Amino acid sequence: MREDPALAYRAAAQKLVDLSDDVSAERSYEAVADALSDLRVAVARVYGARRRQADGVGGARQRILRYLTAHRGEWVSGAELAAVSEIGEWARRIRELRVEEGYDVEENGGRYRLLSETPDSERRDRYRMVTKLRGSDESATDRIQELFDELVGKAVTADELDRVAHGRGGAGIARQIRDHELLPIESSADAPDLRTGEHRLVSAREVDRLHPSQRLFPEDLRRQVFARDRYMCRKCRRRHETVDSLGEVFYLVVKHLDATPNDVAGLPGDDLRRLSRLATSCNRCYASGL
Repeated sequence: MREDPALAYRAAAQKLVDLSDDVSAERSYEAVADALSDLRVAVARVYGARRRQADGVGGARQRILRYLTAHRGEWVSGAELAAVSEIGEWARRIRELRVEEGYDVEENGGRYRLLSETPDSERRDRYRMVTKLRGSDESATDRIQELFDELVGKAVTADELDRVAHGRGGAGIARQIRDHELLPIESSADAPDLRTGEHRLVSAREVDRLHPSQRLFPEDLRRQVFARDRYMCRKCRRRHETVDSLGEVFYLVVKHLDATPNDVAGLPGDDLRRLSRLATSCNRCYASGL
């Protein structure tokens, strides 16, 4: 006859109580682990299929969140979270809490701590927006175009581009959109505050589109010109950081010193890409012919 699970639960719980002194002295680990195992088995027998309903919505992820919340600001070990969640993929649940739900969970050497009980709603909503775009039936190009439209003026990460593109190649599609639509989409070549792989649509307004001649200056060439000029317009001497606070549309373009934008395409290839004849200009000076 099978043992009454409630009796088994009491026995295992009593065994743990009896081992309290050993735990305080950090002894008898195997005995404590066996008692815990017996307790888990008894609980599983009591609740059976009703366990998830009794546990509430979210399962392991919510158990981890409750534990982190109860110890907010304290470092807890991965071993604790594994025990709380009772699953092998507890680290994935931490990532979900951080990325999908917007909780500020800090990690350091296999330890974790929750810094705030209130999730970052902007980060959460952004993740959900990216997920929604990823599930769209539109082409990868249209999905990424929509992503930029949703996040005008904000850096879009390489991971977000790849997620929306259903794999790798998101950055390449961003460059294609820039060249085809002449949208001022910056990369780390154009703006020093962007990390490798990040892109940013500066403006979606028609008046702010690039001149067609900018297609002649690929990303690697722009990087060389802008880095040499310290990402500063040679005419007005402005940089990104000097205009960001004003909310002004500002981005850098390549200006050829020997030809107007309309005549650049007629230059020989060597003359077109000779660094000594290329200069950094901001969009405003470039549009004014300065």
